[in-house]
Amino acid sequence: MAKVAVISGATKGIGLACANMFSKEGYKVYCLSHNQPENYEYEFIKCDVTNEEDVKNAFDIINKKELFVDVVLCNAGKGIGGPLENTQLDVAKNLFDVNFFGAFNLAKAFIPKFKQQKFGKILFMSSVGSIFPLPFQAFYSASKSALETMANAWRIELAPFNIQVGCILPGDTKTSFTQSRQNYVGDETYNQRDVKSLKRMEKDEINGMSPNKIANTVRKVISKKKVPARTIVGGKYKIFAFLNKILPQKLILWIVGKIYG
Repeated sequence: MAKVAVISGATKGIGLACANMFSKEGYKVYCLSHNQPENYEYEFIKCDVTNEEDVKNAFDIINKKELFVDVVLCNAGKGIGGPLENTQLDVAKNLFDVNFFGAFNLAKAFIPKFKQQKFGKILFMSSVGSIFPLPFQAFYSASKSALETMANAWRIELAPFNIQVGCILPGDTKTSFTQSRQNYVGDETYNQRDVKSLKRMEKDEINGMSPNKIANTVRKVISKKKVPARTIVGGKYKIFAFLNKILPQKLILWIVGKIYG
């Protein structure tokens, strides 16, 4: 019997790379997304993860077809850029609906099944931005930080049921996410700092890692007997994360400000 993986946002970028990886590893892959691409080769279920009814419907479809589900990868996400003060509340809430509550909805839907079958792995696609407060992408950073906090709490709560929970933290990755980011810039009081910062981030992303590198890390994580709580992708980002632990926060913020401020 083939193992089963459920992935949100698996039609492009990191999600598609992970779908390809799972398929090569012998998994049956279900993709949940609000848009269906043409000639998609995996099982597709139209689903807006911010909508509880959509998620419940997706779960019911999979549950009827599959006796067991092995992995749920909460990957769907979005980004916004610009000064905090210029971000409209509804835009910020929508970002959290996708990045945080969408992941919550999807994981929550499968937890009862995991408890019943007495095993399962839940992975959340976080970001190195969860560790560092990115200026002019603060809501993205905040949503990923919140995601990790929730994942760690779930990791403790679900451990007695043999349900493992972990987060994957990619650094800059070359995907269409860069072009899809909604930017709200142009406030003259920032003297083009917001524009320059986002251009720097875009350049880093365009020259960043391949999504296949992230997928390969996911492969290694799911093959472990115990899923790590946090897995950072990319050597230099592991160094940055280590320095964040040992250096004074004032110095870390100064460095981040010099790079992106």
